Amino acid sequence: MSDRDLQVFGIDLGTTYSAIAYVDETGRPTVCRNTDSNETTPSVVFFENETNVVVGSVAKNSAIIDPDRVVSLIKRQMGSDAEFEFHGTTYTPESISALILKQLAQDAAAHTGREVTRAVITVPAYFGMLERSATKNAGRIAGLDVIGIVPEPVAAALHYEATTDAEDKTILVYDLGGGTFDTTVIRVSKDEIVVVCTDGDDHLGGADWDLRLRNHLLAKFLEQAPKGTEVEDDEEFLQSLTTTAEETKKQLSRAESRAVALRGAGVSARVEVTRAQFEDETRDLLDKTIDIVRRTLKTLQTKEPGAQIDDVLLVGGSTKMPAVAERLRAEFGWEPKLHDPDLAVAKGAALYALGRVVHREMQEASGSDVAEAVQEVARQTGISARALEDLATKQTRNVLPKAFGVKLVDTSDPDWRSKPTRHFVKHLVHANDSLPTEERLLEAVTVEEGQTGVEIELYEQSGVVAGPELSENKPINEGRGLIDGLPPLPVGSPVNIRMTVDDEGLLELTATEPSTGKSLDIKVRVSVRSDEEVEAATKVVAGITVTG
Repeated sequence: MSDRDLQVFGIDLGTTYSAIAYVDETGRPTVCRNTDSNETTPSVVFFENETNVVVGSVAKNSAIIDPDRVVSLIKRQMGSDAEFEFHGTTYTPESISALILKQLAQDAAAHTGREVTRAVITVPAYFGMLERSATKNAGRIAGLDVIGIVPEPVAAALHYEATTDAEDKTILVYDLGGGTFDTTVIRVSKDEIVVVCTDGDDHLGGADWDLRLRNHLLAKFLEQAPKGTEVEDDEEFLQSLTTTAEETKKQLSRAESRAVALRGAGVSARVEVTRAQFEDETRDLLDKTIDIVRRTLKTLQTKEPGAQIDDVLLVGGSTKMPAVAERLRAEFGWEPKLHDPDLAVAKGAALYALGRVVHREMQEASGSDVAEAVQEVARQTGISARALEDLATKQTRNVLPKAFGVKLVDTSDPDWRSKPTRHFVKHLVHANDSLPTEERLLEAVTVEEGQTGVEIELYEQSGVVAGPELSENKPINEGRGLIDGLPPLPVGSPVNIRMTVDDEGLLELTATEPSTGKSLDIKVRVSVRSDEEVEAATKVVAGITVTG
């Protein structure tokens, strides 16, 4: 086994900031610094021209003077069919994320002197299978061999357990990142990490706190400006307000108040902002996270009555706001732990990635060769053979983040035939079902007399709470099929449907018409992009120079 076989990295692909880490020769997860010598890189892309894009702090600063060529918060679009056009080329959320990943890989290669080819990428716990597949496709487009997609709280819990020797604990991870929020209950033991339940909002994060503070600063600026002052045309000023708001937010985590100097539309103003004002302006945002925590605890009691939380970990840069810990303390009596909030996810992903590699080496070896393979890894990494075995054999069990179901015709209204056809989604597998799911059964029926075909369409829940409305669900690419060539069937004839989802997100459905035995099998790795689209995007990204 060569040195190259062990080169694997963990990537925290964040909404506002990203990081990449590896396990160094001392056995410690280490974050790679970028060209600015920082451990985190702004997840911002500036499309300078047809063949060159800039990722990171320079791109973030470019948003002030050239906002039409800059993309930020792209993670919030993952799993959607959104498209962006720059210099005559169309980009998807996956290909824009791939440009960020490409820059991270270049920075890691420069930092370590090693080629970056294999990686584990983290996702918010509440990302559905569409978003997770999009993240994996982003890695493929960037030229990476993505050997795993791991939920961010799982990575954080793995790092916590590795650094504190925590065993047999039930942990709640409160993860407030730049653009997403989720809260996850995880059981940690010597042999496994089990996700018990998760909940969240993929459009709630630190960027929303920044926006509130930006609007507050703007309002106070206009109060001091002469009447009639208009700033709508001063794009540089409006863009700079966002950066100022983010920096002020960070400062208010350490100071009770800050004086902010602002200049726009030919007017100068000095605005005093207190932490109390900021917390009051954003109280409803924090309330949303507390509501989600309560909902998560309710789900926990449904699944495991009497279960207690042993530790609460704060992950994500926005958890450094003092109001977060104070509110959790007041509401639940917890004593939250601020656990390396900016870097824990990337470091945990690096540990998870190494564990996957060692596990693969152990599987490929046999008999006494297993111990020899582990010893070889130990020699190359500086980690003890015992620690490597524990890492490689530790099982991670997840839950289904969002529900899946099939589209049905609503016939509950006796006069439904005379009205526009109304559809709904019947969920067969549900959010927080343990993966792999047990086989779920549904007996649907035909709705027309003499029906000779049955169309099956698969949907994934899109909202925070699973609902039957078609608008609350998203169709699955390649999740459609037809049982045709049937003899004319009487209305109400049964169609038996079976569905399972494995622990890697492979959804399998079998629909059978029992009188003929004709059936339809759908096996789909849930994705919004086809393989052909991913290949085309890979070629585009490969031809682009990325600089930091």
